[in-house]
Amino acid sequence: MATITVFMLPIRLDGNKYIELLVASLENRAISVKAFDKRTFYKMKRGDVLHLHWPSFNYSGNNGMKTLLKSSAFVLLLTYLRIRGIKIVWTVHNVWPHQGGPSRFNRLMRTFLCAFCSRIILMGASVKEELVRNFKATEKKMLIVPHGHYKEAYPSFGLDVRERFGIPKNAYLFAFIGQISPYKGIDRLLGSFEKLSDEGVHLLIAGKPSQDLEFSIRTAAERDMRVHLSLSFVDDSEVADYVLSSDCLVLPYRNITTSGTAILALTYSKPVIAPDIGLLREYTTPETSILYNPSEPDGLTNSMAEMMRRKTMFDNKRPYERKLEELDWTKVSELLLNAYGRQAKAE
Repeated sequence: MATITVFMLPIRLDGNKYIELLVASLENRAISVKAFDKRTFYKMKRGDVLHLHWPSFNYSGNNGMKTLLKSSAFVLLLTYLRIRGIKIVWTVHNVWPHQGGPSRFNRLMRTFLCAFCSRIILMGASVKEELVRNFKATEKKMLIVPHGHYKEAYPSFGLDVRERFGIPKNAYLFAFIGQISPYKGIDRLLGSFEKLSDEGVHLLIAGKPSQDLEFSIRTAAERDMRVHLSLSFVDDSEVADYVLSSDCLVLPYRNITTSGTAILALTYSKPVIAPDIGLLREYTTPETSILYNPSEPDGLTNSMAEMMRRKTMFDNKRPYERKLEELDWTKVSELLLNAYGRQAKAE
């Protein structure tokens, strides 16, 4: 039986280690993985795989004309590949794209994509019903493959983050780390943190915000000397030390399917506070997190207060380690072989 090649789109994404780790896990099994682009497009053969991530980048533009052209090209591309016998696999990182959300256009494009996919990769079971309801996806095409961990992806270099920002060593430090977009709810985090009266608790927000958010974040932070900002991209060499400097990572998302930051926290045995939405319940346990009801006005504030009261209960590393065992990349790549077809193995 001939071996196949997996063409990844994209094969890398700035500020996101997921694709890099995914490709490495497949290559460790001697599977050929290549970038999908104009040069490799003509080298694809029957039985090869196009593995898509974040497809809206490929069918949406920054104006109506570009969106029309890109979406038309996307539909033609997938049609052509299916005719040629190329397998199309989509990993659903988000049910709806963050830009545009649940629009008629996104519903149409994702319905088309689901129809043409050989396999649809889900990172948890709880999104199945959403895909069936919104995009008429077929359950028999779906396969659950978890998001792998970040062990060894971000080594620590011993940076003293607390010293850099003047945060006392004995302060309880909540942190948000990562790109700052409207859906991530930083305004909610700042408002909820302001309600905590304890002078011994601090908040660190580190990440590059979209232009429309930076002013409001700085304005809100100026009202509270316990809030520390680093509104720029966190370099990969510093990510681990930012996480390790914190006592708890807070993810105040308005909407989310899965969260790499939650898995980053697990990787470094740090508890998480997050809304009980998306797949977060599948990646956390009561021993590693507090999940709150986002419809409760003070849900986030109360969860932060509860985390401080119960902080010693989250010090046991074993619950984090057990969860990470489920997210081992060897297991992830084994499941992906089932999605691609077992002939993906090197012969």
